[in-house]
Amino acid sequence: MNFVGVDLHKNLIVLCVMDPQRNILQRKRLTCADVGAIQAFFEGIRPFQAVIEATASYDWLVKLLDPLADRVVLAHPRKLRIIAESTRKSDKLDSQILAEFLALDMIPEAHRPTPRQKEHRILVRQRQYLRGRVTGTRNKIRRVLSNYNADRPDLFSVVGLTYLAKSSSG
Repeated sequence: MNFVGVDLHKNLIVLCVMDPQRNILQRKRLTCADVGAIQAFFEGIRPFQAVIEATASYDWLVKLLDPLADRVVLAHPRKLRIIAESTRKSDKLDSQILAEFLALDMIPEAHRPTPRQKEHRILVRQRQYLRGRVTGTRNKIRRVLSNYNADRPDLFSVVGLTYLAKSSSG
């Protein structure tokens, strides 16, 4: 079994492959855009387990590795403080530490939401965003009306909208 530490960035993936005795077998840097090369690399080191730090953009890589890996682990970034507090920071070292912790089964795991939970979060966040835009627009309209002493408490009710329609046409 191989253990792979993955240091994932926006455009780059830095990999460190270890055996169960924690000997480094291979290091690799791949661009995120080259999905074919990433898949070919991981197919060539099977069987393996991989660990990825749970950052904002990990989801696409987990989907790619899930069918290939024996296990894909999401590392909780706050609980894996040894990387964050390290004085010798480098992508190469970060991926090596992740691989070592995986080989020792010492990775603090982050929660992996189900596909349904992910879809629900997307919908809730979109609704929250749209509600914020509506509220902001209403506040701007009320501010303009208050400059002309025309603000009404019932402005966004049927009565207020009827009032606005009459006053704008007359």
